[in-house]
This record gives sequence, structure tokens and C-alpha cells, in this order.
Amino acid sequence: MRLRLFTHVLPLLWLGLCAGPVHSQATHELPAVVQAAMKAARLPTDALSVVVWPVQTSTARLQHQAAVARNPASLMKLVTTTAALDLLGPAFTWRTPVFIEGQVNDGVLKGNLYLQGSGDPRLGVEQLWLLMRRIQALGIRHIQGDIVLDRSVLSVPAQDPGGFDGEPLRPYNAAPDALLINFKSLLIQFVPDPAHKLARVHIEPPLAGVKWPATVPLNNTDCSDYRGGLKADFQQPLNIPCVKDRCRPDSSRCCRTNRPHWPR
Repeated sequence: MRLRLFTHVLPLLWLGLCAGPVHSQATHELPAVVQAAMKAARLPTDALSVVVWPVQTSTARLQHQAAVARNPASLMKLVTTTAALDLLGPAFTWRTPVFIEGQVNDGVLKGNLYLQGSGDPRLGVEQLWLLMRRIQALGIRHIQGDIVLDRSVLSVPAQDPGGFDGEPLRPYNAAPDALLINFKSLLIQFVPDPAHKLARVHIEPPLAGVKWPATVPLNNTDCSDYRGGLKADFQQPLNIPCVKDRCRPDSSRCCRTNRPHWPR
């Protein structure tokens, strides 16, 4: 409801300001159409803070509760975007350089290969797969050495991933990293097999040394809170125990039959 109200209030603000008289000083009164929309949504006007400031002038057109402290939510993206444009420029692109140490003979690198992270936040499974394909296209098919991951470009102090909202496993709480692969997250999908009364577990990307259940049983319980029902325990990150409660095989909310997100 808040999102729908927001998308309606913005054009109403624009229409109300354009239709009203031009003031040399900022007005603190919301346009009548906005007040009507707030009233229809049963929201008080003091639940909204608005600042309208034309870029060509030094005076705000509208300021309604501009000094009231609010939860910035996604508006914080404006701060990080402004800082990125100021420090990096609009044409900046993230790169992940690859270096080799040794000689390549008949497709075999006799030496080490280095991946130097630069902090690319969008280095997902697909991009990593393409990077490996480019390395192969350059003639390296096998490596008789080490693959060295260089994360030294960023020095991030220790952080509590659950300090923000108590959800340390949420992808948005992952700390910055020079080699932030796939947002430090796993894609877990459950493909139902009603004939065998189970759902097969697919995890992308697969992690060496990490064990998880290959299947989970199905039953006819409600699936509205399937994440809570699965009761996955991540206290042992190398051996995720099998879950307890399951969902029914015809549920599209938890046991989706979407194609696993494998690299192509």
C-alpha cells in the first residue's frame, strides 16, 4: 500500500505545484490533491515528509516536515550514488584483472593464476563463468599451480552482519569485499517430485566441502511460511542439517518448478 501511495503522491505533488501560484518562499502546505490522496489512504499528513527543490533555484518550492527524522530506507541509495559519481565518475566500470605467473604450453599453465578483485559488486555466477571462458579462450585449459584470489584492494573492518536488523544471513547485510562473488549468497531451489513424495534441493553455486540434503520430504501442510518450516540450521556452515517440516507438492509458493539457475 505504501508503494502504491508513493507512486500516486509523486505525480499529484507535481500537478499540485504546477497548478498553484509561484512563491518566492517555500510553502509548507501540501497541495489539496495530495491531502485528498492521504485522506483516502487513511494516513495522516504528518506521516509524510516532502521536499521539492528545483535544480535551477536556491529556494525550495515545498517543504513539508522537512526537518522530521525519518527512516531513510532506499533513499540512502542517493547518498552512495552521489558519492560514487563524485569519486569514480559516470563512465567508471568495475574490472577484475587476471594475471599469470609462468609459461603456457599446449594449453597448460605451469604456474599460478591470479584473480585481482577490485570490489565489483555485480560479479555474479554468470560473470565469473564468462571470465573463466575468456581465460580458456586465451589458451589456458589446465593450471598446474594455484589460483590465487587477491582481495587486498579493500580493507574492511570487522562488522556484525546482524547488527542492522538481526538478520545476519540476508544478502543485503553482506559486508563489502574486493571479490564479492554472487553477493555472498546461495540460490536454493526446491523442485518437487510428487511421485516420490520429496523435493530435490538444487544449490547454486555448489561449494566444495559443504554438505546439504539432496532432498526434503513433502507433505500436505500449509506452505505460507515454508522458510520457517524448513528449519535449516546454518550453525554448522559445512554441514547443513536436513530440515524438519515440508510443504505440499502442488504448492507454487515454496516448491517452485523453475529451472535451476545454472551457468550457460
